[in-house]
Amino acid sequence: MRKIICFLTALLGICCLFCRPAQAINLDASLVINELQLGSQEYLLIDTTHQQVVMSKDADKVVKVASLSKIMTAIVVLENRKLDEVVTITRPMISNLYDYLVVGLQVGQKVTVEDLLYALLLPSAGDAAQALAYSTSGSIADFATLMNQRAAKLGLKNTHFSNPTGMDYDNYSTASDMAVILQEALKNPTFVKIFETAEWDMKSIDKKIEKSYKPRAHIKGGKTGYTGEAGRCLASTSTIEGVDYLLINLGANPKTSDHINDAEKLYAYIEDHFEKQTVINKGVLAQTLQVKDSFQETTDLYTETEFSDLLPADLDHGKIEYVYEGMTIITRDVATGTKVGQYIAKYDGKEIGRVDLYLRDEIFFLDYPVIAGFVAGGAVVALLIALAIRAIIRRH
Repeated sequence: MRKIICFLTALLGICCLFCRPAQAINLDASLVINELQLGSQEYLLIDTTHQQVVMSKDADKVVKVASLSKIMTAIVVLENRKLDEVVTITRPMISNLYDYLVVGLQVGQKVTVEDLLYALLLPSAGDAAQALAYSTSGSIADFATLMNQRAAKLGLKNTHFSNPTGMDYDNYSTASDMAVILQEALKNPTFVKIFETAEWDMKSIDKKIEKSYKPRAHIKGGKTGYTGEAGRCLASTSTIEGVDYLLINLGANPKTSDHINDAEKLYAYIEDHFEKQTVINKGVLAQTLQVKDSFQETTDLYTETEFSDLLPADLDHGKIEYVYEGMTIITRDVATGTKVGQYIAKYDGKEIGRVDLYLRDEIFFLDYPVIAGFVAGGAVVALLIALAIRAIIRRH
């Protein structure tokens, strides 16, 4: 678990994601798996809005990932090809595919890269994968080299590709590595569009294709994978109460639809057990600070924004503890408008939200040199007056 959190923290820096403080959802994998009777063997569920691991089970275990490999195939193609390029189908592109010959491409057909990408990711067509590989690099081996170079660029140590289709051979990865690959792919708007599409008309060959699974209420985008050794796999996304999630679940029983059912159950579980709640309101007196070197002895800090997040539905707001962190004394060096601290909400000792606090009072600080000048000047005037009075008395 610690390795996953450290890895995702590093990914956060690489991706330059500026996010709010981590929210409270953190599911116990063993309890949730038992309660929901989940059938997949490896899991990694991430809140990608906050870049927080929500649940994981054997996420660093190296396993076969079948057609989830095609996500990397899509990345390489999208980074090297134009959607309107036309590919002429050759014999090698449709050879040695067995059950992976899904679309039924034929020698001599002319197909756009865009149509091939939809065929790659919707029905998971191996013939589309090989057509893209051969037309991009000239051979399966050279395209696999590009895939592995891209994986290395992402810093992945437990992933290797030997082909663009996902046929087992020397293709392997982990749930955590596949999560990184999917997040990288989701940066591309074209990939997102295809990933979330249920059906598509391949106009270049006049063929309609559909997703490899029926749409589910909570699964926003998805890519399936299956081989006898890998079992049933799924990479998917969902948005619940404005929070985005990504799930990689691997190794489900080949004779079931557990890979799809598990994802739907997990997303529905979050929706049923968590809700958007405000834990810090705007305009709350958060802290009173001492002021040094001023006739104004204190200044009040008020919250200027509220904090709301997806939190457990049974959260007892009466048990929320509020803590201030920041400056304890305002000195003349602190300008109006300066961020001086943060107001933090905690529940059972865990942070569930925070907002920044700013100095808004315009404080007038004592100017000791000027005061000293006034005092000295006053003393001189008093002395001169005393001497004048004394002189007058002497004359009279």
